[in-house]
Amino acid sequence: MVGSPSMPAGHDRGDPVKRSLSLQDVADYLLEVGSTLASCGCPSYRLEDTVRAIAEIEGVHAEPFALPTGFFLSITAHGSEEPPVIRMTRVEEGSMDLGRLVAVDRIFNDVADRKTSIEEARVRLRSLAKSEKPYHRVVRWAAITSCSGAAAVFFGGGLVEVVAAMLTGIAIYAFGSVVSRLPSGRFVVDFFGGFVAACAAALATKVRPTIAYEVVVLSGVITLIPGMKFTTGLAELTKKNLVAGGARLADAMVTFLSISFGIALAIGAQQVLHLSPPTATTREGLGLFAHAIALVVSSVAFGVLFAVPRTYIWGALVSGAVGYTATALATRTLSAHIAAFIAALAVCLLANGLARRTGRPAQLFQVPGMMLLVPGSFGFLSLGDFLSGDIQSGAAKGFHMVLIGGALVMGVLLSNLILPSRKLL
Repeated sequence: MVGSPSMPAGHDRGDPVKRSLSLQDVADYLLEVGSTLASCGCPSYRLEDTVRAIAEIEGVHAEPFALPTGFFLSITAHGSEEPPVIRMTRVEEGSMDLGRLVAVDRIFNDVADRKTSIEEARVRLRSLAKSEKPYHRVVRWAAITSCSGAAAVFFGGGLVEVVAAMLTGIAIYAFGSVVSRLPSGRFVVDFFGGFVAACAAALATKVRPTIAYEVVVLSGVITLIPGMKFTTGLAELTKKNLVAGGARLADAMVTFLSISFGIALAIGAQQVLHLSPPTATTREGLGLFAHAIALVVSSVAFGVLFAVPRTYIWGALVSGAVGYTATALATRTLSAHIAAFIAALAVCLLANGLARRTGRPAQLFQVPGMMLLVPGSFGFLSLGDFLSGDIQSGAAKGFHMVLIGGALVMGVLLSNLILPSRKLL
């Protein structure tokens, strides 16, 4: 999300140190920092501000340009006639990896504090790309399953829907793991995720006809829905990173379409086979205690999926609790988008405060809590209405999604004005 760029402790932006390496060496170092941050999901404006600040510490001027799938860099030496050094690299966009983000933050701060050399820093940066995930594969599978089950609770499902959603979530992840190993398979993971979700939910209705079909489908694909990507894209547009923001929003829209078409294809196949189409059912949600358990479970699960270091899992719990509580209290008297604004403001103030206290990136404490607030489900439901021909309802839900996304972005921006994190990231 949105950061408050500043220099590491002990350094003055206006007093760069004298360079001991060539301009080309510094450019290569900055390129590796930027591309590593981009590959672990860092928003473009945070990335660019970070690279500019690091360049000033090293006595050069940098003009970075970050995209979700690429990083471009031009640097020049202060007071020198040397021609600018230009670098570019393609970035393989991956999932948000907060553990690597913390590691990169530690590396470039060590260089800024002269605790390590640029050459050693580049070795450490390259080793990050080869490092294993901090959590075992089985733990990640459990996190996927837990997210789907917790989402079913939040969407008003009962115990039957929770179990069905968990089974659907793990089936989608297993199928996606197989498909992604095929050539170009990673481009159709979202499509197959929607298809598997609809088929699994239809099977569940045969076993239990009263089950809430839409809850099972939406909860099953919850980890595929790009709500955070959509909100980050809006934030990038707000910060005038127009190309990066537009690209990220387009990516989110394609993901929404892929999931929705997978579901539509499954429903169409059921109609061809003369199977009874799913119908909406009335349901009674679980109580407050179940919601509290779902909150804890989902917060820890998002911490695992975003590779939050084990020593900071508590931050995911606190962030999720603040976001959920602020939303629950605000929605009693206020509209959904105002409640989203208040919740985002509360989560990001907490994240910035913890960043100041611990000396770690604010995103470490911010992202897990924001995941409970992002409006991805509205975008999914909006496309579902469009596919079924209900244009009016789809447009209304789509506008609601944009309004909530904008409210989240404004909450983040205001939090950085009230309480800056004092961290580059």
